[in-house]
Amino acid sequence: MMQQFIAHIAEGGKRKQSVREHLVAVSKLAGEFAAKAGLAQAGRLSGFLHDFGKYSGAFQDYIRQCAKNSTRTADQDNDEYQYSAPGKGKIDHSTAGAQLVWERFRRYALKSPHYAQMLALAVCSHHSGLINCLDQDGEEVFRKRMRKEDAKTHLAECRTSVDADVLEEIRVLMQKPLLLEMRERIAAITRRQGEADSGRLSDDEKYDHANAAPFTLGLLARFLLSCLLDADRIDSAEFENKDYAALRSRLGPPDWPLLISRLEQKLAGFSGANPLAGIRSGIADHCAARGEAGNGIFTLTVPTGGGKTLSSLRFALAHARRHTLDRVIYVIPYTTIIDQNAAEVRAILEQGEEPGTVVLEQHSNLLPDKESWQNKLLASNWDSPIVFTTMVQFLESLFGAGTRSARRMHTLARSVLIFDEIQTLPPTCAHMFCNAVNFLVHDCGSTALLCTATQPLLGSLPSPYKGQLPLTPESEIMPDVPGLFQQLRRVTFHNHCLTPMDGQAIAELARNEARDSGSCLVVVNTKKWADRLYRLCAKEDGTRVFYLSTLLCPAHRLKILDCLEHALDAGERVICISTQLIECGVDISFGSAIRFAAGLDSILQTAGRCNRHGERPNGRVHIVIVPEGEENLDSLPAIRDGKRSFFRLMREGNPLLLTPGADLNQPDLIRRYFAYYFYKQAENMRYPVCVGNSGRKESLLRLLGRNDRNPGFKPGVKLLQQPFAGAAALFRPIDAPTQGVLVPYERGREIIAELASTSGLYKKKDLLREAQRYTVNVYPNMLDKLCRNNAITVLSATGLLCLNEGWYSADAGVCAEPVGETAVNLC
Repeated sequence: MMQQFIAHIAEGGKRKQSVREHLVAVSKLAGEFAAKAGLAQAGRLSGFLHDFGKYSGAFQDYIRQCAKNSTRTADQDNDEYQYSAPGKGKIDHSTAGAQLVWERFRRYALKSPHYAQMLALAVCSHHSGLINCLDQDGEEVFRKRMRKEDAKTHLAECRTSVDADVLEEIRVLMQKPLLLEMRERIAAITRRQGEADSGRLSDDEKYDHANAAPFTLGLLARFLLSCLLDADRIDSAEFENKDYAALRSRLGPPDWPLLISRLEQKLAGFSGANPLAGIRSGIADHCAARGEAGNGIFTLTVPTGGGKTLSSLRFALAHARRHTLDRVIYVIPYTTIIDQNAAEVRAILEQGEEPGTVVLEQHSNLLPDKESWQNKLLASNWDSPIVFTTMVQFLESLFGAGTRSARRMHTLARSVLIFDEIQTLPPTCAHMFCNAVNFLVHDCGSTALLCTATQPLLGSLPSPYKGQLPLTPESEIMPDVPGLFQQLRRVTFHNHCLTPMDGQAIAELARNEARDSGSCLVVVNTKKWADRLYRLCAKEDGTRVFYLSTLLCPAHRLKILDCLEHALDAGERVICISTQLIECGVDISFGSAIRFAAGLDSILQTAGRCNRHGERPNGRVHIVIVPEGEENLDSLPAIRDGKRSFFRLMREGNPLLLTPGADLNQPDLIRRYFAYYFYKQAENMRYPVCVGNSGRKESLLRLLGRNDRNPGFKPGVKLLQQPFAGAAALFRPIDAPTQGVLVPYERGREIIAELASTSGLYKKKDLLREAQRYTVNVYPNMLDKLCRNNAITVLSATGLLCLNEGWYSADAGVCAEPVGETAVNLC
């Protein structure tokens, strides 16, 4: 009787999945995913090779030990498991398949070794994230991995043990069609990156130009890994729990005509009697018409209050139907509110379907960075037709460490990518972002739409050859942007920046505006000032004072916003104190607004919450500063630098900026502001870092490209030489990485209890999706304090962080000090 080689076990060893079954299933899925970039054969081969090492006796002994000991919680895919027998070392099951493909194709190394290297990288990296080719001190990590001795990789043994039909599939795939497929894709990238007239470039521009091709090839390598990761995790989860397989089978391809009909029905219900409604309808019509165009990069420049969310959705659905795309992904600024936009779209498009199967939200990474076997199966992929996520999550999928985020990268292919409020893109990521979007559009069949009222100059960056978007006047969807801005003028600006105001004066201004116009929004730069003004304004009799912060979980923020809207609709006198989270994507309208001095884009975004629907002839927006030394923006460099660029406009003596009642919402002024802001940020846009034992000054743009300053770099060698793992470890899309913490707010309290008590994988996955709405992203300094005060419980099975009772305030959210019984829920 032939030996059955086991890949996975379930139900305490009662059910077993053979290596053959797993490899066949993963190959099929990986091939389907990789086909989106024209690499179906490469995807299929990586699927057959990724667990080739599980045919070794060492791994089979390990998996059978797991089956015998049903109480043991084991990582069935552990690539670093220490074998129990003396002297046996660790069981490595991911290198054998990588060595097999490297050995087969290395004879092509002189012409294009990228073929073999990219496949080998995907296979040997599927438990770690892309490994280094060179580490940051010059060691040849990839070559060393390919030379790893057989006693540790078991390649020779696996060749004799492998199922005959699996070996035949591998042999068939390792033929000319695969080579042609990869050559065509790689040639397209190098050809596109070589189109510039190098004779007219400076030396620096020539270097930047030469860096673009290896940077893009690195993205292609990560894309292949992503296809393999998702295929591996999906098949493992489907084996572990049949309900998950049933859910995936129910999803099917998106029904774009149905979703379009639901949106059109909603849009038809809007009244055209209001002039503003007519303008919004015209914007949506332009978007629908442009959705029939070919794929590419588009801009949608519409003043705040112009209805960008539904207009961009109209473009995206039409475009997805026209090109039979896989999904629409909304990428929202980290500091804003996903929940309101997602709730609006869900109410329109999700009618009776299983929650999350049409519209999926992903606010944060709840699960810890170090993945267990269970977490690999629980982690969310972006497999719904409409996905709402943050810019942080988008950038992590492209450049972040580990496998959790990288798994999602391939879902960005053949998608409509809507970047809402694109001006909030972290400046350090500008060139990397542009190169990645160009790759997704040109090589993966996606379309990008950049939405904002304050369009940044991503098509004319200070160092264009480092990477910028190919934007032209024809990229813009709206035919007359200046005219549209004039049509949607609804506020006047009052600049107080020549005379600093203390907290009492600002609070008094807010109270006077609330009395005069009925409501006032105050947007500050720091939580410290939000807390201070909230306490000062809360003393006002007859005024309801609301507070919004990122320390409130999404469900809580939505409830407060709902109460706030009801109060505004009822004509109650209202003051709302908020950090900048309210500036983007929140559909709410105040009679007046006060904005602490910041970048012009931030000031205009606050203005977009004032007289948003044209309820009065004009709303008033005040720009204020506090006395020197009373606002520390050192930990908020983007706000600090934006504020400096705004002051530069003031120093130039531009009369608009100081004229009471002026209109600052003008495209020419916005362009000049971003020219100053990007000039100031030019060096930061390449993402500067220090690396290696010597602390060598580098940039992630160069590390992920040529990496030619690396001490191990070899000129003329046609191999990727990037330190992928080292660069990923340095990547932080925001200055301080946050960790999602599940909080005991309303339903969140029950979710914590259910996650702690349930053992069902499918039930946990369902709960984790729901938990996104009860999660707060906490910065390291606050998380450390909470942990020291025993305010955090870690769920042992998943590593999920949960906030204990008594540390979540009904009005302020997560608190660094215990919450007393006096906390009052404003709603």
